Amino acid sequence: MEKIDLKIEGMSCASCASSIESEVAKLSVIENAQVNYAMETGSFLLKEGSDSKDSLLKIENIIADLGFKALEKSENQPKDSSVKERDNFYKFVIGLIFSLVLFSLAMWPLMGWPSPKINWYLQLIFCSPIYFWIGFKFQLSLIRFLKTGHSNMNTLVGLGTSAAFFYSCLLTLFTEKAISWGLVPTVYFEAVGFIISFIYLGQYFEEKAKKKTKEALNSLFKLTEKKALIVRDNETVEVDVSQLRVGDIIRVKSGGSFPVDGKVVKGETTVDESMVTGEPMLVKKALGDTVVAGTINGGNNPIEFEAKKVGKDTFLSQIIHSVEEAQNSKPDIQKYADRISGVFVPTVIVFAFLTFFVWFFFGPSPVWGNSISNLIAVLVIACPCALGLATPTAVVVATGNASLKGILISGGEVIERAEKIDAIVFDKTGTVTVGKPVIIEEAYEDAATRTDLLRAISSIEQFSEHPLSKAVVQLAITEKLNLDEPDLFETVKGKGIKAEFEGGEYLLGNEALLTDCHVLLNDSLAVKEMGSYIFVARDGLHVATLVVGDEIKENSLATISAFKERGIITWMITGDNEKVANFVGKKLGIDHVLAAALPVEKAEKIKSLQDQGLKVAMVGDGINDAPALAQADLSMAMGTGTDVAMNTADVTLVHGDLKRALDFLVLGQGTMNIIKQNLFLSLIYNVLLIPIAAGVLVPFGGPMMPPVLASVAMALSSVSVVSNSLRIRKILV
Repeated sequence: MEKIDLKIEGMSCASCASSIESEVAKLSVIENAQVNYAMETGSFLLKEGSDSKDSLLKIENIIADLGFKALEKSENQPKDSSVKERDNFYKFVIGLIFSLVLFSLAMWPLMGWPSPKINWYLQLIFCSPIYFWIGFKFQLSLIRFLKTGHSNMNTLVGLGTSAAFFYSCLLTLFTEKAISWGLVPTVYFEAVGFIISFIYLGQYFEEKAKKKTKEALNSLFKLTEKKALIVRDNETVEVDVSQLRVGDIIRVKSGGSFPVDGKVVKGETTVDESMVTGEPMLVKKALGDTVVAGTINGGNNPIEFEAKKVGKDTFLSQIIHSVEEAQNSKPDIQKYADRISGVFVPTVIVFAFLTFFVWFFFGPSPVWGNSISNLIAVLVIACPCALGLATPTAVVVATGNASLKGILISGGEVIERAEKIDAIVFDKTGTVTVGKPVIIEEAYEDAATRTDLLRAISSIEQFSEHPLSKAVVQLAITEKLNLDEPDLFETVKGKGIKAEFEGGEYLLGNEALLTDCHVLLNDSLAVKEMGSYIFVARDGLHVATLVVGDEIKENSLATISAFKERGIITWMITGDNEKVANFVGKKLGIDHVLAAALPVEKAEKIKSLQDQGLKVAMVGDGINDAPALAQADLSMAMGTGTDVAMNTADVTLVHGDLKRALDFLVLGQGTMNIIKQNLFLSLIYNVLLIPIAAGVLVPFGGPMMPPVLASVAMALSSVSVVSNSLRIRKILV
């Protein structure tokens, strides 16, 4: 079956995507329709035998009829989302400035100045640019609703602001006539201004979240080399990577990255494969060893390799594809306000006009005055100011509070995902561990001579290119030891070093080196920690054992224990070997451990957990974690890790503090409770007061609610929502 992928411009909320999905899905040629609002993409699977060109035309026409624009992905690049982000913020600021002017004219200190009539005209002048320019998309959404019957959050805003604006215009321009109809001489221009302005503030934060999801793929693409050096007739020729073919011999200089996957055919070096494995230590590469695209030649020597996989078949391309697939898949989350608006808007419209006709045909005189007044009262009290503020205000408070704690949240949808996490997956290196090879344990025959022996060992190791040597030398530098040159230095391939230093003969390396030189291991120098061992012998005797490993972070144990206490299943999935992974997992009390996992395998494991019905969070820090972060229901990246991980993740833990992952879940769950309370507070006014605004109490001797009182009720609902949102500041103390 053929698939059509499109870029879709003009969507303003999740229900826009739902409208497109439902309408396109009605086409007989469509097998499945999926629209991703955050990524601004649509993926439409055609039924067998369908004509792709004709189907594309039908899809584009439907999207256009709904008020959006469809582009083939190859046709144009998506607009820079930072432009939309800035546009929303500027419109919020401009709208707020005009609204404050309106407030001063309507309430204080210029109320009634210079005369009530001129004052209303001034309000009309200052409100018009807000309504017609800044709020244009809301009014356009209302027109689309009248045309297609599809509603969203913008429709609610357009409905409420239009009712308030045109009611106020009627009173301002035809005052005497309006009063003769029985309308109360009160205008609501300031309400129009504040509603539109604060909705833009919420959409500003939403655009920031969308921008962040798109940056992830851009960061991955930056890892791909644009040029490569092909070896031909003992000469190198620079070509575009797109021209590489399987079998080409490619040279990579020191510090350069491998453009495609292949096998080494000439030279030896060490390679930084942290992009693939997440492990910080360089890996030795020699004849016949495999290298993958995006990894870096970390040695001092150039190396040549034969291309085995190019283009979309490379390992890096598979990672990119995995991230794309995970991000383009539709999340099982919709905005509460959008779900409500689908039913709320048409219900309010029907109820408002029903109110008008009941009062017009059955109500007392003046029928026009009572009918119009009650119609406007229903529309004003149904104005979605509080509904529009329910989520944005909570998100603003939550993100601001979180940022003070070193937690950067991309938006409200991310907070929603924290509510029902059942399992959490940790990477090892850089997440639960420090992420840098260090000496994690030392054992010496004579503790009194430790400093002298460490100085000798470091003086020898400083001339080695082996990754473990750097950890030893760094310890000596930290302790400010003065290093000298050894009298003799010899590398024993695959085993270690033989050296002479200040009259002593030294062996530094693995157990095989000491065995070959007939040195017996000293049982008293056994170590407990798991890692890479450096055995040290002097003058034929085993005198020290050093363990190079990745130190566990100080708060990892307590944080993981806290997750388990909350009933969350803990996993550690790492590219490290099984022995080390199980050792760390057992030490931290992690429920399940998966070792030697490649990037795509990490994502597949998370997918399998999701298939079991679990909501999965992922915490990682490396490029190799990007597919898993993208696949997870909630992704958190260490701020001390790579840009790709941070761009892919929903949440960035700025200082790499694992405890902040727990803090975010607590904050997210608390914030979602308050958002639900906000939605209840905003809707309870509508549910209780819309019937009163319609005059349901009048037949029983009760009062009629004029539009001015409806406006007060609307304002009270907004005050309640904002005040409730401020409680979020107390969640993280």
